[in-house]
Amino acid sequence: MANKASSEMSRVEKVRQWIREERELRGWGATRLAQEACLAAQKRGEVINLKQQSISAMELGYIKSVPAWIKHVADAFGDNPVPATMQNIQNMTSFECKTSNKTSLPNEDDLKRVLLGLLAPVEESISWDAKQRIAGILAQKLPMGLEQIRLFK
Repeated sequence: MANKASSEMSRVEKVRQWIREERELRGWGATRLAQEACLAAQKRGEVINLKQQSISAMELGYIKSVPAWIKHVADAFGDNPVPATMQNIQNMTSFECKTSNKTSLPNEDDLKRVLLGLLAPVEESISWDAKQRIAGILAQKLPMGLEQIRLFK
């Protein structure tokens, strides 16, 4: 029983950190995130009344389980991709493309965050931990995979 509670707290902590990181990447305050989540829900035919206080309570650790509105927060992040994350592409070793233009990827941690942001709104039946593992594996393997593509051109 204690392991289950500990696992849930770890999951909540990861979600809490993810919300803050994604929100800050976009330069949003908690109020703006709440508004964007409400808009994202509205676009999908749902009505929610998410307030800044709920976002802040989640980020500060006052909420002890993953709230139902997290889906709409993930949708808001998905609807508003982060241009700054694309600038992080210059943080990783470059590889040569067929055209001789250099393209680079973010470092593994930044790439994992980008991939996790893309996976967050996908399939609710996949656990948060599984999504984090998938993002981590993809972040490790993507640079090698892109190198392999170059071999076939």
